[in-house]
Amino acid sequence: MSEQNVTMQSDDVLAFLENHPDFLQHHADRFGLKQQNDRVVVSLVDRQMLELKDRCRQLEARLQQLVRHGENNDQIQLRMHRLALTLLQAETPARLSESLARCFADEFGLDRMALRLWHPAAASFGDAFNARSDVAMLARNLNTPYCGPYVNDEVMSWFPAVPVLQSFSQVALRDAVGEPFGLLVLASDDAQRFTHDMHTHYLVQIGELISAACLRVLGQA
Repeated sequence: MSEQNVTMQSDDVLAFLENHPDFLQHHADRFGLKQQNDRVVVSLVDRQMLELKDRCRQLEARLQQLVRHGENNDQIQLRMHRLALTLLQAETPARLSESLARCFADEFGLDRMALRLWHPAAASFGDAFNARSDVAMLARNLNTPYCGPYVNDEVMSWFPAVPVLQSFSQVALRDAVGEPFGLLVLASDDAQRFTHDMHTHYLVQIGELISAACLRVLGQA
């Protein structure tokens, strides 16, 4: 039970007691309360116990929430580890792109991924590793990963028409001095997969890992 649900239930109980002021009086024996002059008297100790019980319920709900967050983070860290291993094993740009696509599908449930590079060393690897100048300008303007429902026509053309994609993440790939040389795009037909308000901490790390891997394999080309 979440902390919000606990608070809502407490509010419901208080509202009920306000609307039924004689409830405790009629059930005083059941709750161990004393009656004085036809009024229910709740001792200070009993009141403190009730407050402590309510506080314990709230803390328990908060603890369960933290445990869930911790488990989710553990899963993400495991996927990031497997991604790093995938990048280390790639020896060519083509193998890197293929391995990334498979890793994102298997580990992150994302089977729509596009990788484009405009690094000089990538020119010999065909159109799959080259992008138009407007995409390079887009990457230059991405100070942080973009998450949301929009991409330009060029980026959209990198994906099949079906299924209809509803949300995207665009991550600029940068060299050691911060100059963009590539763009990673992840896409989903789920409109809630990539949203404007989502945290991009892990996407930043993914961009850094892939940037380092790309520079490594391009250096070997």
